[in-house]
Amino acid sequence: MFKVLSSLSENMITTIISTAAIIAGALVGGICSWIITKKQMIRSEKVQIKMIEENRKYEEKYIVKKVCKNAALIRLDICNAIFQSIRSLKTFNCDEEVTAFPVPLNSNYSLVVSSLEGKFDLKEMSYIYQLYGIIEKTNCDIKNLNCASHENHGIIKLDYELLLRKIYGENYLSILEYDIEKIPYEQLYENEYIKKGYRLVLKKLDEVCDSCIRGIDCYEEESIH
Repeated sequence: MFKVLSSLSENMITTIISTAAIIAGALVGGICSWIITKKQMIRSEKVQIKMIEENRKYEEKYIVKKVCKNAALIRLDICNAIFQSIRSLKTFNCDEEVTAFPVPLNSNYSLVVSSLEGKFDLKEMSYIYQLYGIIEKTNCDIKNLNCASHENHGIIKLDYELLLRKIYGENYLSILEYDIEKIPYEQLYENEYIKKGYRLVLKKLDEVCDSCIRGIDCYEEESIH
């Protein structure tokens, strides 16, 4: 009887030890699995946060580049229009044979100008749209030009004068004295002849381009570090 009880006790102890070992192993395995899963979740969250931050920086950089590009396009269109008007009026005034060419113009200028809404107020954007309207009219008259008709040449001359009068008022005649082959863009607004509103617009276009370029450089430096 004693032997039987002793044998049962040993079996129970072995069973208890085995069960305890299994439970302990399961607990240790579960804890290890939880720790590993937790670490993976933390690592995944860090990766997701980093990706969101990188996407945000990319979007900001894209917006900065777009604003810079559009401001540069507007500045180029206006600059070309002013230079061509000066050059053409000098030709008219010298009674030389006039060869009129359309002023280079961005066909999507309305979208380009509207993209700068955050940089320019409505009045300043109106100034820009008015210039584009004059440039479009000039180009339309040039396309309809009859080389044999002096009347048509007179209309184009008035178009060029209208553009310069819009920017410089009655001082536009003084602008014709400029040597457009030598003067920089800045001199088109850094003078005593230009109207105050247009000085602000042309100067701000310069400033927007410069600030955007600096912004792009800052984003690139951050990405390197």
